[in-house]
Amino acid sequence: MAVSRRAFLASVGAGGAGALVLPSISWRGYESLHARQGLQGMDARRADRLLAAKPGMIRIDSNENPNGPGQRVLDVIRGSLGQSNRYPVKSEDDLIDAVCKRHGVKPENVILGCGSGELLRAAVRAFTRGDRALVSPQPTFEAPATFAKFINVPVVAPPVDALLRLDLDAMAELGKGAGLVYFCNPNNPTATVHGKTAVDGYVEYAGRLSPGTTFLIDEAYHEYVADPSYATSVPLALANPRVVVTRTCSKVFGMAGLRVGYAIGQPATVAAMAPWLLGSNVNQLALVAAHTAIADAGHIAQEQGLNQQAREATRKFFEKAGYKVGACEANFMMVDIRRDVKAFKAACIAQGVAVGRPFPPLTTHLRVSIGTMAEMRKAFAVFQRALA
Repeated sequence: MAVSRRAFLASVGAGGAGALVLPSISWRGYESLHARQGLQGMDARRADRLLAAKPGMIRIDSNENPNGPGQRVLDVIRGSLGQSNRYPVKSEDDLIDAVCKRHGVKPENVILGCGSGELLRAAVRAFTRGDRALVSPQPTFEAPATFAKFINVPVVAPPVDALLRLDLDAMAELGKGAGLVYFCNPNNPTATVHGKTAVDGYVEYAGRLSPGTTFLIDEAYHEYVADPSYATSVPLALANPRVVVTRTCSKVFGMAGLRVGYAIGQPATVAAMAPWLLGSNVNQLALVAAHTAIADAGHIAQEQGLNQQAREATRKFFEKAGYKVGACEANFMMVDIRRDVKAFKAACIAQGVAVGRPFPPLTTHLRVSIGTMAEMRKAFAVFQRALA
């Protein structure tokens, strides 16, 4: 029998909700913590997310899918709770088979990760070293660069161009001798995308300049792209041993909290990453959920439509208010609000809306994730007051 999201949460017990009250520090304490000067890196990020998780907050700060997974996913999770006492084995194979069917690849082309984040770390480990830098544009998703710095790997950070796109020419020139290039397409946080011809041309040219460099193309937001010039780089990864593509179930599939992703490449390429992954790195429930989600074409199409509708309404709000909105090829957008983002964010949080953190050097550009239409309407009223 189908179960609603509300009934599903009730059926698994109140333990999850208890996480909101277990910490010894109150929400006001978190607000105080967030306001303190000197928080850096993951400490600042955690404080930011704790504030966003405050009950009643409209959470449009972390590029999550506001609708969650589809009904089929909820049903299969509930039906699989009895397997929680067993280490996953066959369910790993089942998910890999589903990925193969979706992308037309073979099992030896696929590895699974605890979200795509674990796979990004594995790639940094596998392909960089002290004399083989990571190329990671600025701004982009910072996790690979943060980890590279932690293990004393140099990071080269070419700035985005005037249209907030990754500067492929600069990435090619500055990437000579690099171990790994991180290419987020669409790029987070700028929501810009490069088409298939540009990506293929860049990899071919940069590969000639630096034959030993590997290119990781992160397609976390693939399903949201409307640009007709865009296409997945999975075929490129199958043809070129220096290319690997990562995907995640955190975005259109609505499973950011379940943590499951995968990488596709030639067997030797993904095999180089595999030793840096944990065994049984994807939990039993995430495996069966992802297996169901990636085959649920109806739910994917529904989420694409809902995102596009709310995204266009958000674009129109900001443009009507006189602000420039960049490309929107994801479930978020970047808006130049012509003022300090940190102060604007604090004003929004005070009124119950969590928006994206600052992304230097774009300190006047606000990243807004796309919530439900009802959430965005409430957020518009807060934005209007904060921008006044």
